[in-house]
Amino acid sequence: MKHPIPLAGISVAIPSAQPDSRKRRVIQMSLIPNCFKAENSSREQNEILCLLRNLSIFASNLFEMKKTFMLLACCTGLVLTFISCNNPEKKAEENADKALAEDTLSGKTKEMVDFKFFYTIANLPSPMEMISAIYASKVPFNKEILNPTTSLENYNTSFKKAVNYGIFGIDMAYAAFYGQNQDLLDYYSTTRRLAERLNILETFENFTSTFERNAGNRDSLVKIIDQAYNETDHYLKANNRYMSATHVLGGALLEAQYLSVELMKNETRTPDNNNIFEKIYNQKLYLENLISLYKEIEKDPESAKFKTGLETIKKSFDEVHSIDGLNKATLAKLSIAINSVRNDLIK
Repeated sequence: MKHPIPLAGISVAIPSAQPDSRKRRVIQMSLIPNCFKAENSSREQNEILCLLRNLSIFASNLFEMKKTFMLLACCTGLVLTFISCNNPEKKAEENADKALAEDTLSGKTKEMVDFKFFYTIANLPSPMEMISAIYASKVPFNKEILNPTTSLENYNTSFKKAVNYGIFGIDMAYAAFYGQNQDLLDYYSTTRRLAERLNILETFENFTSTFERNAGNRDSLVKIIDQAYNETDHYLKANNRYMSATHVLGGALLEAQYLSVELMKNETRTPDNNNIFEKIYNQKLYLENLISLYKEIEKDPESAKFKTGLETIKKSFDEVHSIDGLNKATLAKLSIAINSVRNDLIK
């Protein structure tokens, strides 16, 4: 016995025993709906006419199925688009990329950012100089004030990745100066992972073998770290990634300010550490240049927020009119202002 399954008037037989050709013929004919018989046609001709009609119905059904599938595909696409647009992290990344693309396409903006970036770098001493001066004054190492490497997984936007790449770089150099090898390796590993997420790992890896060969040489390590970050700046600018380059610079500059103020805010100014106080005071000028640079990219919400924070720090600096005005009280105010901005960046 066969169990035919009808599809648009056409039977598809599922064999279950020896077929009976006569019975099959009768069953198939009975499953073809709305067939007609021409008066002067043979049975075979009528069967052919019915078969042609049902093939037409089958083709029509296939067309309807295709339209339904296309409609479902469109709906699915709309749903996925809706989900993507309402994913904050994904949206932030897309917004940052969009802003970068617009920045790249805008000739005037690109030229101004390039000029201000070059001007800021040209007038900015290496942050390593600040750390070197602190180390030379024999201020004790304090790991507790550094950005924990465990914070890495919190950085999901292009802005957070780039700015903390700069922050971690300064922390890594600080650990290198004080010969804190385990901390140095932890920060190196974390910075490498951020480099990968920023798509600049190739630049970072250029210094890996040199870094490993000089793991026990403090002075060489500091130079290597400085060179690695300089190469990062060159790479980002060469690839028109001015926003990322600006964020790396901003993070490094802020962290250098933070470390110097935190480590010196309880210290009394003396001839031995006076040069550190001078460097802290001079940060005021570098801060003005950085704010001017960020004005060119403040269309990006995260950049605009950071610029506002930098302006708040500048207000605290403006209350100090000379190096003689740097004392425990004014350093405490600077510390509060810097910490407020930094805490928002590293969380």
